Order: sequence, then structure tokens, then C-alpha cells
Amino acid sequence: MSPERIVQWLESWGHLDVPAACVLAALVTASSFLPFPRTFVVIGAGAAFGMESLIVILPVAATAAVLAALLARHALRGWVERQIEKRASWRVIAQAVNDEGWRIMALMRFFGPMPNSAQNYLFGLTKIGLLPYTVITTLCTLPQLVMYTYLGASGRALLLDEGSSLKRVLMAIAVVDVASGM
Repeated sequence: MSPERIVQWLESWGHLDVPAACVLAALVTASSFLPFPRTFVVIGAGAAFGMESLIVILPVAATAAVLAALLARHALRGWVERQIEKRASWRVIAQAVNDEGWRIMALMRFFGPMPNSAQNYLFGLTKIGLLPYTVITTLCTLPQLVMYTYLGASGRALLLDEGSSLKRVLMAIAVVDVASGM
């Protein structure tokens, strides 16, 4: 796909109307339940809609994470337990959360080595209560969601040549810096 085609595609988006918000909410929800990387959904939302996409992303991501945890605790408990038994690293993380509590979960939510959907199911089986789970999930995923949305919005601004030369250079540096940290 050529850069011109990407720019055309980005220019065709940009308005977070109700249908677009519903599609975005569905994608964010799916990434909370399925092994689909939420990072790409959020970067794409930032590129398509800018920072205003956080209005949809933040509450939907938190709500979907809570629903996935509840699903793991109740309807899918046996299946999730079998998945944990298959993976030594998941067993270690679950035990660490049970031993150390919310601190380990907070660190994992900031930037954990496992997919978001897997974290939702794994943490659903720990001893963390629903209220602490909700608060930690909401607060500790906030910086990551804002950063990835900004990364997408900055990439769009660079491709669409929005802003002054200095602003474009600074955004390019920020995009490269953040992308290299992923």
C-alpha cells in the first residue's frame, strides 16, 4: 500500500460519529475477550479519529475487561484453569498476584508481557476483588491507552502534513521513540 493511499484512507475517516463509535467499541470489546492485540486497535483509532477516540476506548476497555474477568470467574472457569495449567508463566503470574495482591496486577496492566485478553481471564481467577480489579484495570491501563492513541494521532498528523515543521519533527521523534519502546 502506497503512502498516498494511506493518506487517502486516513482523510476519509476522522469523524467519530455513532456508527464509527459502535465499530470502535466492538473492536475494543473483542480485543478484551479474544487473542487480538488491542494495541493495534487503539493506534488505529488514534490514526482514524484522533485523541477524541479515547471517549469510546477508555470506558469500553474497562467495562469489557471486567466482563471478561467475571466470565473467567464463573462461566469459563474450567477452561481458563486449563489454559493456566498449560503455561508455566501464567501459573507464576497468577501465583504472584495471589501472593502480592494488586501491586503485581498493576505492573502487569501498565505493560505486561502477555496479551490484554489473557490478563483479563487470568486476573479473573485470582483473589483480587471486583472493585480493586476494576480500579486497577481502569487506572493502570489509562497511560498505555493514551500513549497508543497519541501515537496513532501523531502518525496521522505526520502523514497528513498537519502543523508546523518543528511540530512535525518533534512528533516524528516522539513516534519513533514510542514505537521503539513497544
